[in-house]
Amino acid sequence: MVLLPIFIFQFNIKAQQFEAHSNQYKDFSTGQLKIETTTFEFDSTSFTMHMGEMNVYFGLVDMQVVGSNRNYRLLDRNDDTVYVIFNPRSKFIDYRLKNYYLRYILDKVKEIKPERIDTSGPELDSLGFEIIKEDTSIYEEAEIMPEFPGGKGEMINYFSVNIKIPKEAAKNKVKGFVKLMAVVEKDGSLTNVLVMNDIGSGCGAEAIRVVKAMPAWNPGENKGQNVRVRVEMMVGFMPK
Repeated sequence: MVLLPIFIFQFNIKAQQFEAHSNQYKDFSTGQLKIETTTFEFDSTSFTMHMGEMNVYFGLVDMQVVGSNRNYRLLDRNDDTVYVIFNPRSKFIDYRLKNYYLRYILDKVKEIKPERIDTSGPELDSLGFEIIKEDTSIYEEAEIMPEFPGGKGEMINYFSVNIKIPKEAAKNKVKGFVKLMAVVEKDGSLTNVLVMNDIGSGCGAEAIRVVKAMPAWNPGENKGQNVRVRVEMMVGFMPK
């Protein structure tokens, strides 16, 4: 297995991000209303469904906003096209795959406000001196960027030892890269680990598992102070 992790330290979030929860859906092929707990997470870059212990990641082709609807065109792990319509006002998600048509009735919709870089100038006191406040901003770049302990070589070793090719990925001979995003906190821990682009067959879930289990990084620094820095990573799954 060859793992090729690549880190890119530039990413701008401008799109809305949602979490939605459903306890039931209607199967239009049978007309039946079925009970099943499903949680959705999505924005303009990714779409994920959580059903029990199963996580289903989709590759995003495009997304358009039409009135109150957000129309997604996705690819599943078999490269079949899936059409999803999300309406936060009427609280439903329509899911279409070929002749398969479901409507999820949402009981909870939450919009997540992304944290943005603070570009405002320093706040001054009455004498003109800067008021020192704790910096909780998330930076795209820092004077000293975060680093896995020991550097990239040790990080590659970490992935080589800890990443396990999922059985389904091995069976389907899935190869490629899972793209993730995370925030390196001031203490070096990783938070907000999200899959941005998945290759299916359980690779996205495995990449998240291994990244969340990483040891603390050397945090980023600005002006000698630890700061929070957003990073991207692409983890390669290349089974022999």
